[in-house]
Amino acid sequence: MPHSATGLGFNTSRVTRPFSWLVVYTVVTGLLYFLVTHFPMGPVRVIQPGMIDAHIKKLPFTLALYLSYLLIMPTLVLMGRRCEWLLPAFFAAALASGTCLVSHLFWPTLVMRPDTSSQLLTWFYQIDSPLAASPSGHVALPVAISVVLSYLRVRQAWLFALWSLVLVITVLTTGQHVFLDAVYGIAVGAVAGLITVLLLRLKVDLRTLGAILLEWLCIIVTLRIAIYVADWRVYGLAFVIIAARQHALFILYHDATHYHLTRHRRLNDFLINLAIGVPGTVPIEFYRPLHLEHHQHTGAARDPERRFLYHRQPWQFRPLSGRLLLRQLLGDLLIINMLRNLRAYKNAGGASLKMTRPVMAAGIIWLALLSVLVWQCSAQTLLLLALLWFVPLATLGTLLQKIRSIAEHSGGPGVTPGWPEWTYAWRVGCIGRFFIWPYHINLHLHHHRNANLPWHALPELVSADDRLMDSRALLALLWSGSKQKG
Repeated sequence: MPHSATGLGFNTSRVTRPFSWLVVYTVVTGLLYFLVTHFPMGPVRVIQPGMIDAHIKKLPFTLALYLSYLLIMPTLVLMGRRCEWLLPAFFAAALASGTCLVSHLFWPTLVMRPDTSSQLLTWFYQIDSPLAASPSGHVALPVAISVVLSYLRVRQAWLFALWSLVLVITVLTTGQHVFLDAVYGIAVGAVAGLITVLLLRLKVDLRTLGAILLEWLCIIVTLRIAIYVADWRVYGLAFVIIAARQHALFILYHDATHYHLTRHRRLNDFLINLAIGVPGTVPIEFYRPLHLEHHQHTGAARDPERRFLYHRQPWQFRPLSGRLLLRQLLGDLLIINMLRNLRAYKNAGGASLKMTRPVMAAGIIWLALLSVLVWQCSAQTLLLLALLWFVPLATLGTLLQKIRSIAEHSGGPGVTPGWPEWTYAWRVGCIGRFFIWPYHINLHLHHHRNANLPWHALPELVSADDRLMDSRALLALLWSGSKQKG
């Protein structure tokens, strides 16, 4: 593979758990496909056949070839599970599928199925919804894969190119799509593939960018459902989900402070500011000097976390009484402690944010997006969007970040009984990963020892001799009344 030696860096490393990736992809896309094909959230645009469609015969025997779409991703993973090209090909495929599904979420379309005398097609039309017609994700998926594999000069590129052609033909001969749906699918797949190629050339970490896009997909779907359902219980659930995913984005933001998103520094800062720095109101140019100083002086008097993060707050790196813990958590939840942090930073002569080109570029794009929202949405919807973004960000999201920060560093060797380090490492489960420790931030000790490595490389650093705190010991770390021991 000639391009594997062109400096693609961490994007050429093999996927360690490819079948787990396949399961996640299948579950996420399957749930979204069910959503958009059964619950259209807006006026449905009916797509009428065009002049070209009138000349395309319906061929029932091609249904099996059409259904081969379901085998594309398993085939990709099976063929590429030991190959360096699987990561960029998988990224392009997920980008193409995600783009089509988001399009269906906001702009529902329905294809007019033709009359048919075929019992096979009649049966299939009864079990398969005519919604989610345009663009055709069936076409976009293999096209995106074939573009990337062709760029990488991988031998299997011909298979996915041929598969693309087969699906372009069979989406038409089965009456599942019209000609323009297939054209739009080709366009989406080609653009997704070309974007992936560009990201490879710019040496952007596809694992990190893929994680960012997945978090935003979760946020966008949550917002769309909440606005459509318009029920206070759904708003409450959306509040929790959005706060947790904002927190996850800030973990990836933390990785970008070390230029792990890409070594092209301005591009790194632009991408992460676009992802969360600007909408999260903390551009990375403000955070990076503080964070790098924290790495240099961890636990010392000059550590910014010691100077600012817990200023005039109960937390002193030892378990708190119930009353003081409640005061600490409520202070974070109600923004009181955030204001104290900012006041302490300002009183210490902290530098103000400089408007760099990455900040301004990200800000311009967000202004453009907001302009589209103002144009398309009612005042009530805009207010609801603002509340569902900024209230979780300032309250529960801030609380989650503070709990995670407390769980990152001890008061010093021996302050936590049996723990000899300034920094913790935790053994965590699914709930802990969702709320407190996403993206291996639980291995914070290993991050401090190897800050030059991205988040996805940290598990490889854990040896059999390393001690990890049990996540169930977090309560005992916070509250002196807990009986749980680490």
